[in-house]
Formats: sequence, structure tokens, C-alpha cells
Amino acid sequence: MTDPLTETTRPFLFLGLLAAIIVGLGEYLLHFSPHGPSGEIEMLLDVPLERARLGHFLAIFGVPLYFAGYYGIFRFFRKDSFKWALSLFVIGILSFTYGGIWISSRYFAAVVLQKTSQGPLYEFFLLTYEQNYQVLVWLLRSLVLLLSGCYVICILQSNSLSNWWALLNPIFLLILSISSLFVAKPLGVHIAPIAMNVVHFILFSKLLLLYPQRVPLSS
Repeated sequence: MTDPLTETTRPFLFLGLLAAIIVGLGEYLLHFSPHGPSGEIEMLLDVPLERARLGHFLAIFGVPLYFAGYYGIFRFFRKDSFKWALSLFVIGILSFTYGGIWISSRYFAAVVLQKTSQGPLYEFFLLTYEQNYQVLVWLLRSLVLLLSGCYVICILQSNSLSNWWALLNPIFLLILSISSLFVAKPLGVHIAPIAMNVVHFILFSKLLLLYPQRVPLSS
């Protein structure tokens, strides 16, 4: 008999993995510089606009797949820890809602800032973007900290997973990804600009690898 968990959960985890790949590629096209990011807004001054435009559409296309991925995470943990799994799901949806709004602003910001970089309105547009869009990054990071706490609790309450897996939580992986820019810059210039997607590529890959250890849920 087919395992209902396999039918209804694993595809969602694969969609989350696909989201990390598509949004990661899009954000790479939006942000990559061979010299490394010069700043979270200033990096937009160096990106080729045609390349950034392609990245813009890829990222927007991929973001909704993260919602499906987080539903898969909810189903993965719900048997042992329904309350915390639900909290993880809700915070994940909020995170990528705000993250999606932010990523959708990047191409237009690059156009405006590049076209006004030598003009009198540059500082005005830079400050406006920082106060109204870049602030969402800090909201996103705060939410990732919260969902990391929920994730750790889900691992610790699991009856079938080792507690050691809690060490590979999203906030730890995010710090590790960003720090690669300082401890291994040749690699970090590629990883740091897409750090959140690298985190989730590892997260969804890990859950898919751990999948056979889960006790099947009833349908």
C-alpha cells in the first residue's frame, strides 16, 4: 500500500528545493559581483541591468514555491510536534511574503540608482529605498531567527531524528553562509549574495535525505 506521507509530503519538499534553486539563480543574477558585494544596496550599482532583469523574473517566479516547501516542512514534523510545526509553517509563510516583496524591488532599485548615481536625486532615492524596502531584510532575518527556534524544537521533539540535526538550523546556516565572504572569499562572493537560498537548499535537501526515517502518518 502506498504511504500517504510519501504521496502528500515529499512533493512539497521537492517544490521547496526547487524554490531554493530558482530564486537562488534569480538572486545570483540580480546581485553577483566578482569582487563581492559592496553593500546590500550599493551592490545594485554594479549589476548589469539586462542580467538583473532576468534575475528579477526568475526570483518572482520561484518565491511562491517556498510556500509549498514550508507546507511540506509542516507535514514532515506535525506528527511529533503539531503546534511547533504549525508555528514554523506560519512564520515561514510570513518570511517569504516579506522576502518576496523585497526581492521584487531589487531590479527597479538597480535601474533608479544607476540612472541617478551622478545626479542630485541619488541620495534621496537611496535613503527612500533603505527606509521602505531594505528594512524588510531585517524583518526577514528576525523571522528566520524565530522559525529557527521552532525548527530546533521540532527536531528535539521528534521520535525518529537525532538531536544533532538541530545544529543545522536556518539561522546557523545563514550566519555560516554570510561569514563565507570573510573566511573563504573566493567561495563567499558566490554564496553570500544568495545566502537565504543556500540555507534553504541545504534545509530541504536534508529533510529529503532524512525522509525515510519518518514514521508514516495516517491519511
